[in-house]
Amino acid sequence: MLGKGSSRRRILDSSTKKMKIFILPVAEYLQPKSQPFAYPSHNKDYGVEQDFLIWLNKNPGVLTQDPQNADWHYLPVFWTRWFLNHNFGIDGNGMQQLKTGVEHALKRDFKIFTVCQYDGGPQIPIPGLTSFLAARTEANQGIDIPILCTPHKISPFPVAKKYIASFNGALNTWPIREEMANKLTRIENVKLGGYLPTRFWLRWLGYRTYNRIIRQSYISLAPRGSSMNSFRFFEAMQMGVAPCLIGEEDARPFSKFLKWDEVSYYCQTVEDLSKLLTTLNYNEALQKGRLAQKFYYEHLYYQKWCPFVIKELETLD
Repeated sequence: MLGKGSSRRRILDSSTKKMKIFILPVAEYLQPKSQPFAYPSHNKDYGVEQDFLIWLNKNPGVLTQDPQNADWHYLPVFWTRWFLNHNFGIDGNGMQQLKTGVEHALKRDFKIFTVCQYDGGPQIPIPGLTSFLAARTEANQGIDIPILCTPHKISPFPVAKKYIASFNGALNTWPIREEMANKLTRIENVKLGGYLPTRFWLRWLGYRTYNRIIRQSYISLAPRGSSMNSFRFFEAMQMGVAPCLIGEEDARPFSKFLKWDEVSYYCQTVEDLSKLLTTLNYNEALQKGRLAQKFYYEHLYYQKWCPFVIKELETLD
């Protein structure tokens, strides 16, 4: 049994110990160099999966070369590129190779985490895995991280506000979107485009373009679709407009550490959204939009979001 002095030293040592991560070596084919197409269409072939691995290698203080000395093992599979290169795994395309490669990389009896943008996560069973998901599809599937894309080019000149709120995207892909289409038309100056241009140049032609409509809005609507969050939420922040996430669960990332209500809105239901839009404080919305852009580049942009993964892991340790 430890004496009081020894016990106190052990507590101090454990409280000041820095977390150590071991990067699991994986087969080269689990980190494809490219993917057949990008989404959104203006996006470069780069995402959060590559971004986090780069950040880790730039911060050797958090790494260990000894797997036995690690607090966590990181599985650096580029899930999104893998699935896009294998037809989304339809009809089992490449799935056995993926499963075999992952199983070969794992070291048993260690805590494992991965970073995944792909809808629905890794799609293969990995016992004990903690997933950081940019696009989780359901509750308790993983820990939310931002869905990032190449920043949009925006004019330095101010754009006059024309809409209380807007949404430009498919309205028939999820029930809450269909409900929006049915109920929000009753509110004046709410624009629901019903489509999303896939060609980048279309977003810059005329006043109906994607970027301009967002910037003309006090709030940019981001209803959940197949995943609980969307690119639109973070694109709006980058363009200086307050986003509003709509869905049954608040999937704004790192909510333990970030004060989301200062820069964005969240509505669980379309009824809640209707109340927000009919009582909106426009000055507050403008202020949230200004703060959202700064917030985006300080906490969510490429490389900036990565330290929050470590903070999340520390709460699970």
